[in-house]
Amino acid sequence: MLNSRREAIRQQLEAAFADAPYPGDDHIGYDTEDWESAELVRAFKGKHWKELTPAELQYHSSSFLSSEGFRYYLPAYLLAALEDHGNLMPHTVYGLTLPAGSSSGEQRLRAWQLERFEQLSPAQKHAVRAFLEYARGEASHYFSQGQEPRLALTRYWGLK
Repeated sequence: MLNSRREAIRQQLEAAFADAPYPGDDHIGYDTEDWESAELVRAFKGKHWKELTPAELQYHSSSFLSSEGFRYYLPAYLLAALEDHGNLMPHTVYGLTLPAGSSSGEQRLRAWQLERFEQLSPAQKHAVRAFLEYARGEASHYFSQGQEPRLALTRYWGLK
């Protein structure tokens, strides 16, 4: 049952993101002056999201992607997290969790993440929600406080 559910989510993600536009080599990373973003761009440039390995994804956090890069490469992170719960699952879910927004820094981060999330199509948002529901039900023991899929679902994905 678990493998069939995971396979159904895999297929849903692949279908939802099949036509996601490549961001262009100059729009992969969010900040060309930031060394981590620049490294991510060098690693991802010219690659289809299906070509990225779990090791590359684990080394390069999705938080260094531009909004366009996030929309294009997000399925790679989600699919790899389905297979590699211990490492990629918590980081991927955390990147999908809006901060509470209580401080000015959190408010800026929240606005930036909302910009990224709002670029996704309804089918893409639905697929992300299915991934988060799977993570909540099947991989909850991998999460520490503040990283739980429940927070991501409550703060954004469960409401769409």
